[in-house]
Order: sequence, then C-alpha cells, then structure tokens
Amino acid sequence: MKIFIGLTEIAGYYTNLEKGFRQIGISCDFINLTHNPYRYDERDSQNILVRCIRGIYKQRTLKSQSNIIKKILWYGIERLLCIPLFIMAILKYDVFIFGFTTSFFNFIDLPILKFLNKKIIYVFHGSDSRPPYINGAVMTKNRKNDISECLLLTKKRRKIIRTIDKYADIIIDHPPMGLFHERPFVLVLSIGIPYNSPENPITGLGDNPDTVCILHSPSHLEAKGTHIIRDTISNLKSKGYNIEFVEIMGKPNSVVLEEVARCDFVVDQLYSDTPLAGFATEAAFFGKPAVVGGYYAEYIYDDYSEDDIPPSYYCHPDDIEKAIEKMITDKEFRLGLGKKASDFVKTQWHPAKVAERYLRIILDDIPEEWLYDPQRISYIYGAGISKERAKQLVKALIEKYGKEVLQLNDKPELEKKFIEFSQNHSA
Repeated sequence: MKIFIGLTEIAGYYTNLEKGFRQIGISCDFINLTHNPYRYDERDSQNILVRCIRGIYKQRTLKSQSNIIKKILWYGIERLLCIPLFIMAILKYDVFIFGFTTSFFNFIDLPILKFLNKKIIYVFHGSDSRPPYINGAVMTKNRKNDISECLLLTKKRRKIIRTIDKYADIIIDHPPMGLFHERPFVLVLSIGIPYNSPENPITGLGDNPDTVCILHSPSHLEAKGTHIIRDTISNLKSKGYNIEFVEIMGKPNSVVLEEVARCDFVVDQLYSDTPLAGFATEAAFFGKPAVVGGYYAEYIYDDYSEDDIPPSYYCHPDDIEKAIEKMITDKEFRLGLGKKASDFVKTQWHPAKVAERYLRIILDDIPEEWLYDPQRISYIYGAGISKERAKQLVKALIEKYGKEVLQLNDKPELEKKFIEFSQNHSA
C-alpha cells in the first residue's frame, strides 16, 4: 500500500501524519503545493514539479501581486504543471488523503480516481466545512456586502461538500463544523491530531518566578477574540496580578515554540469549537496548559466519549476571565492540567498512533463509535464568532433570501433551530 497526502499543510497536521505512517512501516509521501508563512513544512521537495508549483503558488498569492492578468497566467501554468504530477500520483499511489478541500483540478480529478479504484479520504479542519454564516474566520467584519457575500460563500461551500460526499470513500470531520454533510463521517477527535515533538526540543521557563507568563498567538485577531482577550488580561492586571502577556502573530512556528517553552500557560482563542487546536496542542507537548473559550464546550460531551476529548480548560466565552484567573492563582491545578495535556498528546496523538487509526479506516475496520451521523448535529453557534454576530448574519440572510439560504433542507430540525435562534431576542 502506498499513500499520497496533499495538497496543503494545516498547522503541521500532514507533515506529522506522513511521519506517523512511516513510523508504522507504511509507504507514504506528503506533497505540499502551497506556501505557508508559519513554515511547518520546510523541506525542499526533491520533485522538480512540486518545487515549480510551490514557487508559482507563492508568486501568484503575494499581497503585492495586484496584476489580474499575471495572476491568471500564473494560475494557468500552475494547473498545467499539475497534469504530469497527477499522472505520476495515479501510477504510484493506492490511497489519496486530501486536506482542506484540496484536489489537483478543482475536484474534476475525483471521478477519475474513483474510476481507477483509488481510495479517497478527505480531512476537514474548520473553515473548509463550517457554514460561512457561523464562521468568524470569513465573516467577522460588519461590511455592507456581508449578506450577499455570505450567500455566495454558503452556496459554494455546500456545493463543494456535496461533491466530496459523493466521491470520497471516507470523510473525517467534527460535528460543530460538519453541518453540510449528508452522509456519516469519522469523528476527527476519535482519530486524533498527529503531533510530533521538535527534533531539537526547546526548554526554558519565564525569567521571573514571581510573574505569570501568558502567551497568545492569534492567526486571525477577530476570529480568535484577541481584543477581548487583551481586555481580560488588562482587567486581571488591574486586580493586582503580576502578568507578563506575550502576543505573537505571523511568525515562523519555530519562534512560536520558543515562546511556548518560556510561558506558564497559553490562551488560545475565545470562540473555538475544539478544546485543543494546533497552537494549544503545541503548548501541550511542552506541558503548558491552554485556556480555550467556545460555545461548543457545553455540547462536546454529547458527541464524544470522555477518552477522546483532549485536556484543556475549555469554557464558555463568558467565563474566559474566570478561567484565566484560575490558571494564575492555582499553580497546582495549572501544572496538573499541563501534565495531563502533555501525556495525552504524546500518547493518544502520537503520529504513529494516529496513523494506526487511519490505517484501520483505510482497511474498512471502522469502529461504530468513530462514525457520526450528521442528522444528530444540534450545535449552531459555529466558531470564531460571537453569538450576537452569528445571530445578525443568520437573521439578515433569512429575512432577505428565506430559510433555503441556510442550505440545511436535508436537516429540518437543525434548520428550525437556526430560525428560532435568529428570532430569539435573548439569544
């Protein structure tokens, strides 16, 4: 069996999954065609086609690149170079694992892979499956064209999900994100998020033992609730707590890890629908616990067994100050939670363990408890967005376009919940 992984990187997930497969003796190659500013995958591919495509991708996505004609030209060359790469992949690999709704040719390649009896697995990470109207990463700002833009994004997202649902043999997703799926998917936390230790582990503590060092590393200020987190820290400082608050953004992952090793704990984000995302997982490896806010904290035990839920201080967004204050004042609790988180990611989420679970689903040996029927979904508040902002979007969409805009006609109970949410003055 030979496994292909591609075509992008998300917080080191696929780099580590490749390592996991190789650790258990499975032939596997991760091909990353995109450029990531956080540099999780810093290897130079030996494949000249891959190097060329990555270079073109970086060129056409530069913020300084404003010439539309040049962008179209670069994109066309990029697609042409993908043709020989796709043929080579077909000839070499039996299993294709795609991340973040990537494909070689905008999903036209999926029926070809299906016809050739290749096994297709799609892994979702959040914004790639979550409905835009509850997705703060794309709909945080209150702009005049929000509603029309949200309509277009929602239709596009649902169409992509339907295409993947049609052709993929296995789908891996998370209940609060997977509202558009029409078929059962494998629970992402039951599989785990592969995390591999740095080759040269960084050690260190804060310089001042009398100061609590708190680290926050947002990739998106609004979606992560950074402004509220800053205000919360300021409020705690005004109470007399000796806090060193470190905020780091847009830096290579190696720089972030240095700060993680030095801090006492991290504050990940305010509106998360997972208790331990990429940044919090990295902190856990160093024994540094995470405070994570999210409305899904009140729902997660309805969807997962306790053994699958990674340790963090996962709380309702309204309780974020109380959670941070608890971590500051209760050192024993903080160290204990950090130890639990570290043990969890080093064992349950070790790349080899995660790869073994992938191998089970590839071989159609999927435990019943790993499968989730999207008809069960009851969570409607999304991630990266406050309830108030989500309600504004949902209400405006329904009033302008009708309930069909939600793209949930196959889930009448869930659709009804959204309608009631938009009409509830106390929500």
